[in-house]
Amino acid sequence: MRETENTDPIASLRAELLRDLPGDIKRVRNAYRRAAQQAALLREAKDFNTHQAACKAALGHLDGLIKLLRWASEDQGMGEDDGADDGMNTSDLIAKAKEALEGAN
Repeated sequence: MRETENTDPIASLRAELLRDLPGDIKRVRNAYRRAAQQAALLREAKDFNTHQAACKAALGHLDGLIKLLRWASEDQGMGEDDGADDGMNTSDLIAKAKEALEGAN
């Protein structure tokens, strides 16, 4: 009988997340950037508020992905900020998002 290389389902999940999440985080971050830049084009307060709520939801999604990546990397010896694209941590991303939203006003 042949033994599989990795029979631990948690280890398999961690490996899959480590493989996929960096690219997912980059795509979500880039989509957020594009969406935040569009806020400057909105002139109606209602449209801007709706757009701002969508941007906040996107940041929440990004935060969740980064937390998953941190969890997946716990056994890999990665630091707290390693794994987030360009070395940015969640606090940095939120600060940049606030700056972008304030600059759009």
